[in-house]
Amino acid sequence: MLPFKTFITERVYQLDSKENKQVEDVLQTYERLFDPSVIGNKDPQKVYKKNLTKDGIFIGSIMFFDNASKQNREIPVYVSFEDVSADASFSDEDNVIELFYNQFDDLSTILKRNKIAHELFHAKQHYKKITTGYKKAIGKRSLPSGDVAIRSERGYYFAPNEYPVQVASIIHEMDRQYRLILKHIKSGNGRQFWEKQRQGFLRLLDMFLRSPKVITGNDLPSYLKDQERFIRALYRNKNDVKYSKYYKDFKRKLYWFYQNLIKAKKDNGQEAGIDL
Repeated sequence: MLPFKTFITERVYQLDSKENKQVEDVLQTYERLFDPSVIGNKDPQKVYKKNLTKDGIFIGSIMFFDNASKQNREIPVYVSFEDVSADASFSDEDNVIELFYNQFDDLSTILKRNKIAHELFHAKQHYKKITTGYKKAIGKRSLPSGDVAIRSERGYYFAPNEYPVQVASIIHEMDRQYRLILKHIKSGNGRQFWEKQRQGFLRLLDMFLRSPKVITGNDLPSYLKDQERFIRALYRNKNDVKYSKYYKDFKRKLYWFYQNLIKAKKDNGQEAGIDL
């Protein structure tokens, strides 16, 4: 086991193959139960009223390694119909992951998968304490446009319980997509197309790492588009004495990931991703 300091500063949280499989199983169960062809125009809460508990509808459990307790734990996942602005949450106190249907169901399949993984990273992380500053940061405020946003993106994204999970979620999705490209290349079907996809993946990541200005919109790699608000917060504060360390740490971790992909290709050809 790596020393705590080394683990935090040089690496990111990861999911092992069993944890990844369970995330996929939970996602597939959700998609099967809440498929439009199954629900139709009906209220899903009424469709599954016989399965409804105080926490919502149970869709599976995930066994995982908790880096705080150094023990294996099991956490249930529920679909909640509570009217909240969040799309998903993890509660260490209640030992539960909740997917809030009203927001969660509008997400893309890729983002749904990443949200489940994101909450699992929260369950796995060393530091789980919810600080007063964090609670204040996620309070709601009304914008001039009439939209509602959290009170402080900086206070939210750079909180000690949130920042490492944001980074882990991004690298997790990057690695998942890169491994999928490699799987297609290895299969031999459309090898030339997928090789171009691999090269494009690395090229966009290299451009992002080299650019001193934040790349947004269509110029962002697909695995970063869903995290644009977090990335914007990093760049807005990159010259701030108190918060610049997060920008530097983020770039360093992504560069470390990029270098490992290059090294893995040289060492093993195109048949494996990297081990975080």
